[in-house]
Parts: sequence; structure tokens; C-alpha cells
Amino acid sequence: MRISSKPLVALALLAVAATGCIAPGSGSVSRELTSAQFEDVPVPDGFAIDDSEGRTFSYSEGGSGAAAIRMGRLEYTGRGDATAILEWYAAEMPRSIHGWEAGVPLETDPPSMAFRRGEERCLVTVRPEGGAVRILVHRNTDETESAP
Repeated sequence: MRISSKPLVALALLAVAATGCIAPGSGSVSRELTSAQFEDVPVPDGFAIDDSEGRTFSYSEGGSGAAAIRMGRLEYTGRGDATAILEWYAAEMPRSIHGWEAGVPLETDPPSMAFRRGEERCLVTVRPEGGAVRILVHRNTDETESAP
């Protein structure tokens, strides 16, 4: 039985954020826990971020440079076909504006696709919910560890 570490990760990130942005005299490293979207992970038209409590978080440290840390779990809701949405991600993520390698479809239920860029990983899962669709984007979290 696998025990989820999501709540522990979120609590740890909250603790880091609560301690302040930087230690006195340690330089200018930025640390931020938010529900901000990742600029290099696109979102299909008609989907809105679900920022209700416990659904979405993102964490960044070190700005936008090569040594920056970016991780999080973002959820979006909207309408569409799960297969078509994953096909859209397969086409959009590798575009030069986003810079991810071609996606690898995973044989999971609900359907998912894994993307890589250097040491970074991104897992996109599309889950139908009644007449709506929920897109889950995991970036560099424990959910992406088993993705290729």
C-alpha cells in the first residue's frame, strides 16, 4: 500500500514559505508558494484553474534561471474530450515556446501523458467528472517520479 506524501509536501512547502523569503545575509534567492500557473505549461482554451483549498499549489525558488526549482500541482476544470485534450498537450508541450520533449502516453486510468525537459518532469492527467473534465498537472512532484 502506497502512502501519499502530497499533504506532507504541501505542509513542508508552507513551512518554508512561512519562514520568510530569504535568510538574512544569504543573498537574493526568491522562494514562493502560490497557486500561480507555470508559464511553460499551456492550458487549453475554456479551462479555468481550480484554486479551491487543497487543489492547487506551486512553488518556485531561485527565479527563472537554470538552477531554479519549480514544482507544483495545478488543477483546471472545463469541458472537452479527454483524448482530444491529451492530443492537444502532445502537440503544444514540445513547441519551442514551452520547450518540453515529446510526451509519452501512459496506460493509466484516467489517461495521462509524461513530459521531460532536462531534469524536470511534468505529468498531465485528464479525468472526466460528470459533464466536465479535470486536468491535473504535476510538475516535479512525487507523482512524476514513476513517469519516464
